[in-house]
Amino acid sequence: MRGFVSEGGAGVLQYQPCVNGVMSQQLFPIDDKTPNGSLRAGVGAVRQIMLHRYRPLYVEMQGDRGRTTTTVYQFQRALGTVESCKALPSDIAPKVRLLANGGTPAWRLVVTDATAVLELPDKKSLKLPVGAFKAAGTNQTSKEPLARFYEAQLPDGQPIRIEVNPQMCSDGKSETAYGARVTVRIEKQAVQGCAARF
Repeated sequence: MRGFVSEGGAGVLQYQPCVNGVMSQQLFPIDDKTPNGSLRAGVGAVRQIMLHRYRPLYVEMQGDRGRTTTTVYQFQRALGTVESCKALPSDIAPKVRLLANGGTPAWRLVVTDATAVLELPDKKSLKLPVGAFKAAGTNQTSKEPLARFYEAQLPDGQPIRIEVNPQMCSDGKSETAYGARVTVRIEKQAVQGCAARF
């Protein structure tokens, strides 16, 4: 689900979906069933640093929209820089099941049904066995708030472990929050970041 979230009376989060490039006028109260309350935490983190903190906030999430309410099971990301349904981000391809990245030093992991590529800080791009990520991108409900672990071997035989923990993640500087914290471990080295798809 992609749309805008605002805070209504009594602190209830409300969802307005984007329909054909236009924000719906109907407000759907949100039943937040995200692990560790990551939706509310992510919305709050971005609101604290937004330039225009009182306008609705763009959010990507998974859940069910009923006739009058929305139940959210997975918070993916919130972006304070998106101003309307006409300007939705297109930086994540539809078939991406796991997308994680981090900075200082910069790294990125992209997993689809067909490929798994880890780009490391030293400009090294590693292809990983896609079978190691079979659970990536599957719905994670409130009954499953535990971290997910993916293990594989690099082409040179080194073990790699990727830990995805469903809790709000933000750098505290950009107007963006994500739904999971990620740690990539290769032998004794580790890089950390956030995931927008997991």
